[in-house]
Amino acid sequence: MTDTVEVVELSRWDQVRDAYRRKELRQAMYDEGAVVMAGCLLDLHGDAHRDRRRLENRLFRREIFTYWEREVLGSTIDATLAPFIASGTGDLPVIGYRCAMNLTATIAGIDHDPTDSDAVAELEVAVKKLSEGATLVHSTRDRDIVRTEVEELKADFVASRLAPSRERRQAIIDDVRAGNADPDALPRDVLTTLLWNEDGLDLSGDVIEREVCFYLQAGGHSTANAFTHTIDDLFGWAAQHPADLQRAHDGRLFAQRCMHESLRLNPASPVAWRRPLSDVTLADGTVLPEGSRVVIDLVAANRDTEVWGPDADRFDPHRAVPDGANAWGMSFGGGRHACIGQELDGGLEVLDGADPAEHLYGTVPATVSAFLAAGGRPDPDRPPTLDPNTQRKHFSTYPVVFDRRNP
Repeated sequence: MTDTVEVVELSRWDQVRDAYRRKELRQAMYDEGAVVMAGCLLDLHGDAHRDRRRLENRLFRREIFTYWEREVLGSTIDATLAPFIASGTGDLPVIGYRCAMNLTATIAGIDHDPTDSDAVAELEVAVKKLSEGATLVHSTRDRDIVRTEVEELKADFVASRLAPSRERRQAIIDDVRAGNADPDALPRDVLTTLLWNEDGLDLSGDVIEREVCFYLQAGGHSTANAFTHTIDDLFGWAAQHPADLQRAHDGRLFAQRCMHESLRLNPASPVAWRRPLSDVTLADGTVLPEGSRVVIDLVAANRDTEVWGPDADRFDPHRAVPDGANAWGMSFGGGRHACIGQELDGGLEVLDGADPAEHLYGTVPATVSAFLAAGGRPDPDRPPTLDPNTQRKHFSTYPVVFDRRNP
């Protein structure tokens, strides 16, 4: 059947920023990925989205991000990198996935030991398959086959990993409500937050399962890709600016600035889709008809030369950030659906006078810094390859080597 839906493409910075602010535009990209995304925060709209967001915002507060970064992240990265450093070789997407998902498992509410290599490998398979289901709209494979694979994987994951994690948290919640445990005993994660509030939001067990799976795959998938792109862009830049490689090695603030610039050029999703619930007219006069598909081109908007200058396509970690913009462009989205975990992933904006001791760096810059400190660099004898199963720019393999004598 022919798709007769009218498509309106937005590619200029001002159009995209305006569209993100319009409450009449509903999320529309994840219908295909309903096996993972149905009923999740990212796919909700209106009052349902507001109520869920308010609830989960209690968990995604800056002091909680600080706790995760300073108390959990370092040991998680060290445990993940250790076997790769010991062998002297590795693969960036694998390293990125494992660092991200080991942390995200803690945030999502999946009991997990990052030092258990078998458990890590199993979780990696699950996260990648869940990610394939969530981003089904961009898959180049038969979507019915992918959907079946995701459903089977999700059922196994729920039974083997999520259900035991849920039972443990429910027992703690019951003890707290009975007055037998202090509220501080409650884990700081999404699953606990949803279970504590499931009656008030009328959340079904299926929705809770999908929300936890969504956080697990989104954190792992987007963070791993941001890490890989940052290393690729940094070393490409360092070929002409070798002193900046040392700057990134010596200072996490500069490594963070590299990540922000790389994320501007390589958003986790190259486009966002919206569906107008009524006719919408943007400030520039562009009309978005009710029921149309609005394709928000984040790659083009983030490279708008009117905003980012004539070299907007070029990676430059010293680029001046335009007034009214973030260093990462629109890559974390905007408006009501701005990424709830952006400070966890990318930290705070790098501002003049930032105190390195108090600054929040984010998961990706912290992982980049640890990789460089271990002497990590691209393998000169094995070039990277792109993933052929998606329209998104994801690296399938990116071989690297470790040599602490050559940071």
